[in-house]
Amino acid sequence: MYQSFGASVDQNEVTFKLFLPDNAVDPKQYSRGGTPKIEEIRVRGDFQNQLGGVDWELDSAPRLKREEHPNGWMWSCTLDGELSEGFYQYKYFVSFKNGTQRWVTDPCTKYGGSGGDENSAFVVGGNRVDVQPIAQRLPPRDLVLYEMMIDDFTDDFRGERAPLDAIHDKLDYLADLGINGIEFMPWMAWPGDDFSWGYDPFQFFAVEYRYIHDDAQPADKLFRLKRLINALHARDMHVIMDGVFNHVRAGINPNKGFPYVWLYQNPEESPYIGSFEKGGFFEEFDYNNQCTQEFIRDVCLYWLDTYQLDGIRFDFTVGFFRQGESAGISLLIDELNKHLAQQKRENVALIIEHLTDNRYEAINDTNKMDATACWFDPFMYQSQSYARNGRLDGEILRILNANLDFDSGKMPVTYIENHDHSTIVQEAGGRQRWFKTQPAAIALLTSPGMVMLHNGQEFGEEYWLPASGGGRVLPRPLHWGSFGEDFAGQRLYSVYQKLIAIRKDHPSLRSANYFPVANHPDGYGVINERVVIFHRYGPGVDGKLERFIVVINFADDDRLVDIPFSANGEWQDLLNGEKVHVAGFRLFKQRIPSNWGCIYYHETRH
Repeated sequence: MYQSFGASVDQNEVTFKLFLPDNAVDPKQYSRGGTPKIEEIRVRGDFQNQLGGVDWELDSAPRLKREEHPNGWMWSCTLDGELSEGFYQYKYFVSFKNGTQRWVTDPCTKYGGSGGDENSAFVVGGNRVDVQPIAQRLPPRDLVLYEMMIDDFTDDFRGERAPLDAIHDKLDYLADLGINGIEFMPWMAWPGDDFSWGYDPFQFFAVEYRYIHDDAQPADKLFRLKRLINALHARDMHVIMDGVFNHVRAGINPNKGFPYVWLYQNPEESPYIGSFEKGGFFEEFDYNNQCTQEFIRDVCLYWLDTYQLDGIRFDFTVGFFRQGESAGISLLIDELNKHLAQQKRENVALIIEHLTDNRYEAINDTNKMDATACWFDPFMYQSQSYARNGRLDGEILRILNANLDFDSGKMPVTYIENHDHSTIVQEAGGRQRWFKTQPAAIALLTSPGMVMLHNGQEFGEEYWLPASGGGRVLPRPLHWGSFGEDFAGQRLYSVYQKLIAIRKDHPSLRSANYFPVANHPDGYGVINERVVIFHRYGPGVDGKLERFIVVINFADDDRLVDIPFSANGEWQDLLNGEKVHVAGFRLFKQRIPSNWGCIYYHETRH
């Protein structure tokens, strides 16, 4: 429903539709909240001079007509006349019954405006393209994602171009690295025109203006995102959108912020905003009310369908998860799963960031709400700890067995760094100790789960991030020279490239099959607090059983290790290009280089 509102353009004819719920019309819409008490709405913008008026002038601004709607009321109007090609900004001027007047943006606008005025916008003409679905959407367990912060990723090389255009420069680079999916940090528009991570959205159907604007082509806005997704799909790269649906930036200025607050004479009576479960960030969406649930569902459907997305990552889902009830994120995922099933769209990943106090409680909640996967922070925390001190504990066997306790078809998203924490190179002691991150990289790419790399991780990007408070949401441009000009960057890139290729070539490394759960008397598990040995297995590409013995040395010195094997015969070390012959299910005193490892591979030939 909501995705059909806003400003629509058909053959240069522009129609505005603004919906407001009313529980007197549809009692299911909300139990807490009130009516807007609107007297009049006019649409003012920079299109008025083409219709015989003056841009942004009130007297010549078209008036919206109030009409009945099954769930409330619709305010709408169609401009009397056609507009020339271009990008047009507008805002509603709302008069309330108590005499209050207020500028309010369109809650369903598909385009955000320029500058800090937080206008709505529409486009007449310009380039148009439909998004083509990926040719073959892979099962989520087969994905190696690349978490991309659009601003930081492109800052070093984009010049005056729109950031989404600049990403094209690096598509061959990403393909060579081997990743097959990008998880974009939020692209939904946020208030103001300053730098943001995007976790304070207010225009949920719009892409952030700074990401899609180019002075030379002002009418080509959403075209840029669609063209980028087509280019990624053409390279068999999946596209995952980061969606922020727990909270909103309502703002304190009556003329700015989330419009479904300021469209109400008394903003506190907005049924969209209110306490639900766990807030703590900006203003919380009230999922007790059906109008809120429907609004967010329709936002998700718009992005999934119009942009043929291959998944959504839902931010801070503990904030709108209610135990034992079908509301909030649980109902949202249920409705999206049903929609995708009706469309016969398989393998669309619905990923939750469910960071509970109990680090493994998220697994149970993922199973309950039927999400595809959840972010698995323990893998990162433990990996960074091991990179700092090189000393292992029993917890490593649990994080390597990352798929444990997930229902069939569900999985963790594993990573050793993300946007919300310091980089692993920083945690390891700085770029001069880049080699300390290699064991964590080997563990990441040989363990169960949907793997994710953070942008710049592959060449050792280094920065410190405070755990809380100020100084977190700041520009941290990638230093692309670190990739092309120094040994550490080149070495790490080649390590990730090789590990990703090994994982891609061997389905058993993407399976949930893992051994041991705890230290095993045959020699699997943690050896002398420095080395870990584990077993992966399952059918290969040809259906034959393939086995892996992975040995990783986290120490700063070489270690001699007795290695158990699950079969006798020839094994190939895919990481080092060597072969060994195993008899008696064991090799004795094998030298494992410092901060490095071996990935032994054996395929059953019958």
